[in-house]
Amino acid sequence: MTEAALGVRAPEPAAAEALFNRVLPADHLSVRGALTDLHARLSPHVSADVMGRLELVLAEVMNNIVRHGADAARRDGPVRPRRIHLSAACHRNGVACAVTDDGIGLPPACLVAPPSPAHPAGEPLPEGGFGWLIIHGLTRSLVYFREDTRNLLAFNIPAMDEAEG
Repeated sequence: MTEAALGVRAPEPAAAEALFNRVLPADHLSVRGALTDLHARLSPHVSADVMGRLELVLAEVMNNIVRHGADAARRDGPVRPRRIHLSAACHRNGVACAVTDDGIGLPPACLVAPPSPAHPAGEPLPEGGFGWLIIHGLTRSLVYFREDTRNLLAFNIPAMDEAEG
């Protein structure tokens, strides 16, 4: 019997949310291209603020994968092609993201929100070392898993009202 014959109606489909999925080589040029494509796909669906925070976090995450994973691949034997899998889904409270790769595991210290570095007034800021501080500050629900040789980092970029609360 069909649903109509049983008097059961399927619920109306929800409005389509914007999705972005990409598998890319773990290199800086591919990361730049993926970020450009992500912006084109998702920016009509989220605020400029959410989009800017999303791009900044993903640039930090994926460039860390490229930079640090490549060093490990050279130390561990023959270099094999590495891939980054990126998924992002817009929802009413922001954007949910997942990034997977086949590089080395994330050092546990990266998963603890670092304190803001002490900085003497009038001194120039040091170069580098702010990536995980930025990632922790701009995301919510940051989680990391490693299974076999794969890393998964997932997080949410909240809409402004959720980010403030």
